[in-house]
Amino acid sequence: MRSLRLLLSNIRSRPKAHLAIVLVAVSNHFSVVALAAAPAVLSMPALQPAQSTCGPDSSCDVPVAADQNPNLSLPTGMSQCHDSGPAAACASTADAKASAPGTASTPPGTYPCVPVAGKVFPANLAACTDVTTGPSDGTLPPSSSVDASGVKVPDELTLTSSSDAFHAGQAATITATANLSVTTGDRSIEIFDLTSGNLIGGCGQGSQCIVAYTAGSGVHELAAFVTTPTPTVPADPSALASNHLRIGWLSSGIAASQAVVSPGQPVTITATSTLDVLQSGRWLEIYDVSAGTRVTYCSRGTACATTMKMTGGGTHKLVGYVTGTPEAVSTPIYVTWLGVSLSATSIGSSTSGTVSLKATTNADLTNTPWVMGVYDQQGHLVEHTCKTGTTCQVSAWMDGTSKPVYTAYIGALPDTRPGIIEGIARRVGAPSALSLVDIQAKSGPVEPAHLLWGVDSCKAFIGDPTGDLFWAVSRKLGTPDFWGRYLTDTVCPAISAREIAIAADYHMGILPIYNDYNCSDVSFYATGNGYAVAAVAAAQRLGIPAGRAIAIDIEPPGDACPGAANVDSGFIEGWYDGIHNGGYVPVYYGNGTAGSEFAAAWCAAVSTLPNIATDSALWSFEPSLMGSYNKVSNPGYGPYDPGCGGNTVAWQYVLSGGAVVDVDQDEALSSLPLWYPSS
Repeated sequence: MRSLRLLLSNIRSRPKAHLAIVLVAVSNHFSVVALAAAPAVLSMPALQPAQSTCGPDSSCDVPVAADQNPNLSLPTGMSQCHDSGPAAACASTADAKASAPGTASTPPGTYPCVPVAGKVFPANLAACTDVTTGPSDGTLPPSSSVDASGVKVPDELTLTSSSDAFHAGQAATITATANLSVTTGDRSIEIFDLTSGNLIGGCGQGSQCIVAYTAGSGVHELAAFVTTPTPTVPADPSALASNHLRIGWLSSGIAASQAVVSPGQPVTITATSTLDVLQSGRWLEIYDVSAGTRVTYCSRGTACATTMKMTGGGTHKLVGYVTGTPEAVSTPIYVTWLGVSLSATSIGSSTSGTVSLKATTNADLTNTPWVMGVYDQQGHLVEHTCKTGTTCQVSAWMDGTSKPVYTAYIGALPDTRPGIIEGIARRVGAPSALSLVDIQAKSGPVEPAHLLWGVDSCKAFIGDPTGDLFWAVSRKLGTPDFWGRYLTDTVCPAISAREIAIAADYHMGILPIYNDYNCSDVSFYATGNGYAVAAVAAAQRLGIPAGRAIAIDIEPPGDACPGAANVDSGFIEGWYDGIHNGGYVPVYYGNGTAGSEFAAAWCAAVSTLPNIATDSALWSFEPSLMGSYNKVSNPGYGPYDPGCGGNTVAWQYVLSGGAVVDVDQDEALSSLPLWYPSS
């Protein structure tokens, strides 16, 4: 829930008018007076109080048009919810009541009431005390009565609660106070949950009975009685009844009609609240955590539904959110509009030899009707289709006559039984020889990537006090196709304007790297996201155009970076969200060895959010080789792969040669979106 915490901190940090809720406890009534305010909107710098229950996106009593958001529509057969967001339909359950009983406990700092002979309550955890509410001289109040044995009987009983609304699972302190003690005689003070019919606490002595009561959800109606001991709500007309309390335990849920669909297909999203938001002065909202925006909201009811569709592939993390104090946030769900990317690598000639092809999708296809396959420009399947997981790796052979083009598809295998009508309609256009049907998604056409040779360095390659590294590398190793350099001043200087100019003159790509942080601090979503925001700002200052790669330096654990062993999936996700939302391509420099700390964190992240694997790249520093290499005598491309989804498109294969040429050497596929500065 890291990204969710970031979202909510963003919500809470914005100025907004808070709801004022006043509870008036009278017999059989739950009165709420609310000064309603507009729900928080992430894109708004500040919020103004709204009139009555009008939402910030509408005028009073005027429904919001669905065409304000073309990706939303009303669910089939449902109508626009009054005073609510675009394409929002609302519904209510009867009284939003919950029949499941809660759990009683002894309030903190108190002890269970000592049983009195003839007044024993099973598993009683209520506390009791004496509170004088009658005349101080001990005389019988004028309106009080006595029972048949002459014992004074209370004739006033009040029930109160520490609040009227609680988080699900939070304890309410319920107090029943009589104007006389029940220690003598056969009467007791008993507190009942009328909604479930359960006795939640009983006291055979004192004038006050106190119990802590915890429920999971919904509105529970409570009442107290002075009565002869009974395990059920007393029917005896002589029993003294208190006022009734209606107490709500608030939680939120969210559900989707489908978890995985093709681009452009609709999915109905329904957020729920255990309290009617109109009655409790709240708002029920649907948030897209991945995009950092609210989808829509409802001003009333216990359910809020809308139908979403996305024209492009992507996974969206969605939550239901109930505003107010307390607020409630659901467990997130993930809805994926299918997408597929393809990498094609040819080591050697651009027109002959083996091509390694890797298709990556943003959803595990194992339990879906679909498979993934890679096809050449003639519509011929390369090797085989893939049914399990999120990746499909196959190989093709180029015969040297022309440079081929490949496309990855997600679709269903055709039914080959006799008599089945051929030519099933396709949702996405495909070559005529394509054997898949019911196509859900396809990649763009991809030509085999060729291998680039490059270096990365801490030192500036032009203008360093120890000499101009660019010329030394060019003389001794060869002129690099690309150079990895740092975005900001750390232990290494940031890339300079002179370096950018040299790169432009030699049409040399730049692989921007961010490492402006403690290399042991690589845990949690907020950390990775914070680094990404800083990296995007630095890239924009340098004029790096959108769509280029930005790599984060995740070092291996060791004396210099002991905390690097704690890298986690939240950090991976935070960097992805920040870089991707900033318009750049996230790249991760780390130990690509399967089972390493980085690989474990990476695989955990992409198993939950496969779109991270689809839309980012890996730069592995393993295996790290020994020996003398240069641009001509470089090793065959062979970086270690973490063993799960992802595109490993760069390899740092040897570390710095020291004082002679102080650079690390790298290989990268031409599909890596490097920055090529213009002169």
